[in-house]
Amino acid sequence: MLRILFVLVIGAFALNSCSTTDLVSQLGGKEWNVTSILGKTLDANESMKGLPSVNFGENGKLFGSTGCNNFNGSFKLDGTSLTLDPGVITKMFCPDSYEQDFLSAVKQVTNVKIDGSTLNLLNGTNPVMTLVPKVK
Repeated sequence: MLRILFVLVIGAFALNSCSTTDLVSQLGGKEWNVTSILGKTLDANESMKGLPSVNFGENGKLFGSTGCNNFNGSFKLDGTSLTLDPGVITKMFCPDSYEQDFLSAVKQVTNVKIDGSTLNLLNGTNPVMTLVPKVK
């Protein structure tokens, strides 16, 4: 009985790590443009430097743009649980609200879901940000 329980526990850990690895591979290698924050659709023409963007790098590195300033921080992914830390941010003056909206929303993200080519950053089941791969 203990042997079966041990195998089940090891199997559960293996499945969890596979799903995290698959999710990391889906997140990485592309730049994600933020298209909505807390239900508000963003317009690149209204921002000083375009839409906010996020890149998920190797070893939990997170970098991108707030729509005005650049950031370089970290992320932690455990299954579908996601924590974002924008870390160091450049300090240019930003006339529009995208940066503050983005930084406020980043703090609310608790998990992630990918639907096709859309990346949904959520707080529980509530949408926080919607992102799509940047078209090059």
